[in-house]
Amino acid sequence: MQIILIGILAFTVVAVMEALVYTLRFVTDRRKDELKRRLSSLGTADAKAVTGLLRKGKLSAIPAIDALLRSISLTARLEGILEQTELEITVARLLSYCGGGAFLGLILGLLSDGGGLSIILVILFGGLPFMFVLFMRARRSRKLSAQLPEALEMMARSLRAGHALSSAFKMVATEMPTPVAIEFGRAFEAQELGLPFEKAVADMTRRAPDNRDLKIFALSVIVQKETGGNLVEIIEKIADTVRARYKFEGKLAGLTAEGRMSSYIVGALPFGMLVFLMFANRPYIMPLFNTEAGHYFLFVAGFMWVLGFAWMKSMTKVTV
Repeated sequence: MQIILIGILAFTVVAVMEALVYTLRFVTDRRKDELKRRLSSLGTADAKAVTGLLRKGKLSAIPAIDALLRSISLTARLEGILEQTELEITVARLLSYCGGGAFLGLILGLLSDGGGLSIILVILFGGLPFMFVLFMRARRSRKLSAQLPEALEMMARSLRAGHALSSAFKMVATEMPTPVAIEFGRAFEAQELGLPFEKAVADMTRRAPDNRDLKIFALSVIVQKETGGNLVEIIEKIADTVRARYKFEGKLAGLTAEGRMSSYIVGALPFGMLVFLMFANRPYIMPLFNTEAGHYFLFVAGFMWVLGFAWMKSMTKVTV
């Protein structure tokens, strides 16, 4: 038992060190890419040295695994979700992270001598990477909403100066930070490759499905393209509307912060008490995992926890 614990501890230390190294490398590479992109826009760097704006649509870096994953329909949806984040990982790597987390949860469950606990830990640790991906997608959507008003104002100034709409897209892609620069850059590159303008703008909303501000902009531009009108005035009004709504949602989040934090604390209390009892009084808590009646209690408790947590979240959610 002691050897197994030492092995798990060593594996955890190595994993944490590797995560720190990759995080530092990711931050450094992003700064270099940003500098290269801005230099290329000024004409002082070779455009070929700049990383492309379009994300590589690979399920895996290994051709054999890539071909295998393409035969599975679920991997296409996972690839679409990864495209909506700023994570430069493949579907194969995400699945390997989930598998590694599930294996770690299985080992911890076996060490605790609990059959039911093993299943819970496998599901929990195996789902953590996917939950992190969803968190990064929501974070990227919020950053898009925060950067969109400034990007729209830049487009309006470019259009007033006499530039075409595609040139305004290119200016946003070269002058604004990520992720709004990436989205406008993808739309500009898609137009350059022959994709219709309406389809290129609609694809922006597909890569940010939960961002209502970007949908308003895309719909307004597409309608103006078909019916005509003062595009500069439309874009300026959209920028003012998005900025006002973003400020209002920030104020609303501040007013409901206490209720949301209370729901998180209350929701985490059962799991904290479970972990405490596992170390403080294991014989008292183990019947929940070793007996059939305990399994029923766990199922009912989990169901009631989901209902209670959803109810607390609904109390702090305001529909705008």
